[in-house]
Amino acid sequence: MIDQDALAFFNALSGKLKIELTEPAQQVAPHLLNLVAPKGARIVRVDLELEVFEDDDARPLTEEEWSRVVVRAPRIKMVSLDTPETVVETPAPHGGVFTVRDLQHAIARTEHASREDGEWMGGVDVHHVYFEGIELEDGGVWAIGWGS
Repeated sequence: MIDQDALAFFNALSGKLKIELTEPAQQVAPHLLNLVAPKGARIVRVDLELEVFEDDDARPLTEEEWSRVVVRAPRIKMVSLDTPETVVETPAPHGGVFTVRDLQHAIARTEHASREDGEWMGGVDVHHVYFEGIELEDGGVWAIGWGS
């Protein structure tokens, strides 16, 4: 069961994926902000930072917002749009519900498990890191959207 209002709130959050690699990412060119991972670099850690963007400003989520239930299910299956063949299943940490915080962790877990399966400019995609929401696809799998 999905709380559509909570899902709309979640998908409206401003988010950025932080990817730590075994070797630091480099700029594609000095005049561009695009980052590229060195070939052979591996993912060490992935975190998703989320904020509420309102009134032309970003603010941290309140505890009430972090605790808002979005999906009621014993587990959730997710894929990154960059690597749709890698499905990552995450069990619900609190008895069959996924809060905003739980979804944040499930997305970071999915990206950690799947980003190395894709490739962007010869390495792990460290450029498409701006959260664009999640969408339920056929087969009960949630697709995570990323922008640059």
